[in-house]
Amino acid sequence: MASIRLKKAGVMSTIQDSGRSGFAALGVPQSGPMDLDSFMLANRLMRRPSGAACLELYMGGVEMIFDTATQVVFTGAVGKITYQGTSFSGNQIIHVHKGEVLTIAPPAKGQWAYMAINGNFAADQVLGSRSFYPGITQKAKFANNDRIVFYPKSEDIPNDHAKIKPLIFTEYQCLEAYPGPSFAQLNEQQRRQLGQNTFTLSQAQSRMGIQLEEKMIHELKELISAPVYPGTVQLTPSGKLIVLMKDAQVTGGYPRILQLSWNSLSKLAQLRPSGKIRFKILFY
Repeated sequence: MASIRLKKAGVMSTIQDSGRSGFAALGVPQSGPMDLDSFMLANRLMRRPSGAACLELYMGGVEMIFDTATQVVFTGAVGKITYQGTSFSGNQIIHVHKGEVLTIAPPAKGQWAYMAINGNFAADQVLGSRSFYPGITQKAKFANNDRIVFYPKSEDIPNDHAKIKPLIFTEYQCLEAYPGPSFAQLNEQQRRQLGQNTFTLSQAQSRMGIQLEEKMIHELKELISAPVYPGTVQLTPSGKLIVLMKDAQVTGGYPRILQLSWNSLSKLAQLRPSGKIRFKILFY
């Protein structure tokens, strides 16, 4: 057994695996990685199961020290990685040694990065998942000087990062979405507005959801309560659009007008406030 000391833990660093499923009846959110594509890439580069636990980092600003030699790889929105005076990029397997400091600077674009390790994190499994969530796991996020325990593997992983093209994060994304249960209640003008207009991400965003700036005038009635999922787009009585993210509640009373694809949810997660999106509505 070995550990990593987070000398600086950053804004929000957590352990995330593929998430919890089958516990919605208990009110337990799914959780899991905000950017599923980058998360799965980290595991693939480290030859691990696609849903294995990774360290999720929000906006970098992290310093870590290892107490044993191992290998790590970072994917997603990765800022400058510095180790032993050398700079590394994302998708590149890094050999680290005992007692040396590795730093990850804030990224120029995007928000969420993932670190897979040549081994397995020892975070407790709660309801079938190691994903952090307030009230479910002991920690909601790591703090400065916290230790992350892991079980290292002895065999090295070959570094074939040159085969992987780096992800490109832009300030605009076209997001694939499917009509939600309340979509049919919108009139034709409202449907065109959803499919043709550009929407702006507000400052109100978290692992639970992202609000959009532009409003939609409507007369849809609120629901008593209905299931919602990561990627559900809700329409509030005031006309605000809210896209639910990985830590979203499992039921809601607002009309559900769209449902984002998993790939689109990953793209949206990497957009910062003031980023622009359009919805490409499929099967409409």
